[in-house]
Amino acid sequence: MINKTNHIPVLLNEAVDFLVRVPSGTYVDGTLGGGGHSYEILKRQDEKGRLLGIDWDDFAISKARKRLRPFENRFVIKKGNFADIKKILAAERISSVDGMLLDLGVSSFQIDTPERGFSYLNSGPLDMRMSDLIEKPALKIINQLSEKELTAIFKDYGEERRSYAIAKTIVKFRQDQEIETTEQLSEIIKSVIPFRYRIKTLARIFQAVRIATNFELDNLKKFLNQSLGLLKKNGRLVIISFHSLEDRVVKEFFVNQANPCVCPPDLPYCACGKKPTVKILTRKPVKPSNREIEENPRCKSSKLRAAEKL
Repeated sequence: MINKTNHIPVLLNEAVDFLVRVPSGTYVDGTLGGGGHSYEILKRQDEKGRLLGIDWDDFAISKARKRLRPFENRFVIKKGNFADIKKILAAERISSVDGMLLDLGVSSFQIDTPERGFSYLNSGPLDMRMSDLIEKPALKIINQLSEKELTAIFKDYGEERRSYAIAKTIVKFRQDQEIETTEQLSEIIKSVIPFRYRIKTLARIFQAVRIATNFELDNLKKFLNQSLGLLKKNGRLVIISFHSLEDRVVKEFFVNQANPCVCPPDLPYCACGKKPTVKILTRKPVKPSNREIEENPRCKSSKLRAAEKL
C-alpha cells in the first residue's frame, strides 16, 4: 500500500527566485518529485516558457503529472536520472537551457512508505531503491559486501565513528541468516551502540546504505560535470542538498569553477590561463527560515547553493 503523504517542496521561493530569470526560457527540474518546484517554475514563466522534468520514480512522475496539468502544453516529463542529463536533453533535441534545479535527497512519500525500506522508524523490506532502474536493493549491499567494504560505506557515506564495529556485527549476524528487513538492521545497530547515541547512528547508517544503493554522490558528480556545457550564458544552476557530503561536492564544484587558477599563490600573475566559468550567487548557503522548519521539520538540514554561468 503506497503512502499518500505529500512531499513539501523545500526552499521553494528561494530556489525559483534564483532559477527563473528568463520567463520565456527553458528550464530543467532534474528531481521532479511531486512537482512542487516545477509548478512554481511554470507559474513564473510566460506562454513561451518550457520545462523538462526528470525523475526515476514512477510514483513521483504520476503525482507530478497530475499536479502540472494546468500547464499541460508547456512541460515534458522524462523517466531517468539527472546523471544522464546530456543524453536526456539530446533526446528532446534541446541543446542548451536557461537553468537547472536539483532538490537532492529522499522525498516524503518515499520515506513514509514502509515498503520502500528507507526509514529505520518503519519496519519493511531492506530495499531503499529510489527507482526500478536500480538493479540491486540495499539488502544485497548488507548481505554481500565484505566487512571492509561495509566499513568503508558507513565511514565514507555516513561519517560514522563506529563503522567497523557495526560492519563486524552485521557480518557475524548474517552467517546464520540473511538480513532482509529494516527492523533487523536496526536491531543489529542498536546491539552495538550505547542507547544515547542510537538515533544519530541509525540515521547515519541508513543514510550511508541509501547513498550506496542509489549511487547518489556519483550521480551528482556526473551531473555537475555535464551541467555547465548545457547552460546558456547567464544560465543558472540551483542545487538543494540535505547532508554535508552532497553540500561539499556542490560547494567544491562551484568554487573550482569560480576560481580555476592553479598557479602557485606567490606567482605575481596568472600563467595557467584558466578563466572563471561561473559566478557564485550564494556566498553562504541559503537555509530554510524558522517558519519553514516549523511547518516542515524535514527541511531543517537543507542548504541551497546557486551559480550563474559566465
